[in-house]
Amino acid sequence: MRRASLPGCPRSALLPALALLLAACQPAAFVRPDVPVPASWPRQAEVAQAEAAASLGVQPWREILPAPELHALIEEALAANADLRIAIERIELARAQYGVERAALFPGVDAAASVARERMPGFDPRANRIGENAVVGLSMPAWEIDLWGRLAARSEAARREVLASAALADGVRTSLVAQVSSLYLDLLDLDAQHEITRRTLDGRRKALRLTRARFDEGVSSILDVRQAESLLAGSEQALADQARRIAQTENALAILLGRNPGPIARSARLDELRTPARLEAGLPAELLQRRPDIRAAEQNLRAAGASVEAARKAFLPRITLTTLLGFASTDLGQLFDSDRYAWSLQPTLGLPLFDGGRLQAGVEVAEAQQRILVEQYKATIRQAFREVADALVAFERLTEQRAATRRLVHANRERLRVSKARYLAGISSYFEVIDAERQLFDSELGLAQATRGAQQAVVQLYRALGGGAAESSASNT
Repeated sequence: MRRASLPGCPRSALLPALALLLAACQPAAFVRPDVPVPASWPRQAEVAQAEAAASLGVQPWREILPAPELHALIEEALAANADLRIAIERIELARAQYGVERAALFPGVDAAASVARERMPGFDPRANRIGENAVVGLSMPAWEIDLWGRLAARSEAARREVLASAALADGVRTSLVAQVSSLYLDLLDLDAQHEITRRTLDGRRKALRLTRARFDEGVSSILDVRQAESLLAGSEQALADQARRIAQTENALAILLGRNPGPIARSARLDELRTPARLEAGLPAELLQRRPDIRAAEQNLRAAGASVEAARKAFLPRITLTTLLGFASTDLGQLFDSDRYAWSLQPTLGLPLFDGGRLQAGVEVAEAQQRILVEQYKATIRQAFREVADALVAFERLTEQRAATRRLVHANRERLRVSKARYLAGISSYFEVIDAERQLFDSELGLAQATRGAQQAVVQLYRALGGGAAESSASNT
């Protein structure tokens, strides 16, 4: 039996068109881009410890640094920070946009009423006709029946944008906790440096008075006096610079707290904060599900896939439906009579034939955006791996540096004590005391900075692991 075919259309031309139609009807499955994930973090970035520790990424932010003073500042920032409020409002904006796209899947119903009175000339100019037309009822504007899933794809893209906005809000929250903690540590570090400098300044003032007295007695030279004055001026210069940096850091922290620039009350000391002996980061693969910017990048990628699907399905025929249910009459006074019941049903089939390449350009735009987001997704993962590895190695090396600097401070204190004794005994010159004081001052500042650096590494690892996302209400969207 010979198979029937459309007249004027060979079967060889129907097959590609049918294949295109079937391909456009099938929803595109999401395929996560292939990014190499290491099996574990570098072993050299771990500090040996007998007992295992939980991953820092799953711990509450209150466990990062056990400082009630810092916890109060973080709570204040989470309640009043402008960036976090904006991020939360972006979730609401995306949710409203999703509502707009989703509403297109359902028909709309309007209450409609119209009255027309018109005068029409007849064949006889003396017999002009005056007519009326009145309609009242419920109408459904042109509603597209989503036969192929184009509107559903657009709705899915908008839903993924909501999830991406929620993930970004989680990221803002985590970053805010880390920023407040970092600035707080910077303040405690500057306080420690300020205290060291003030203590050194007091000692150098005493040394200057002693040197001047010895000069007056003819025991020391004017060069010793000038060296003592130089050391004192250097300490005063450092003290003024530290006071400037403290005020600027307080201003930056106040802005994060939602305040106007101003001082920040604090009483804790840098060396009082407990630092963990080891940092545990968990498995690298866990980072893909935990870190907010990676989750946001994945949701954006899924949204782009849905947008590509919607753009491709725009080539398919569209069926729209318009209806009316109510009363109609040519006489307004008889509009609601029982025999004036009226209804209409108007389906329309439309198929794009020529649009100057607009639909194809829309597909190309969506596909280009998808390719860009694929590369951004890969780059985000690589950057996350780097930040975690950097924080781990920074903590390990700064912990070692802090231990070595402690020994250096102890040695320099002993050296200064011996140098002063030798100078007062006339065995050595004042240059030996000057050098010992400078070495002690630098090593004490270095110890404060190494302590702050090790604690900052804890905060940075918390941020790099996406910690705190489970505590955020935005992640439940």
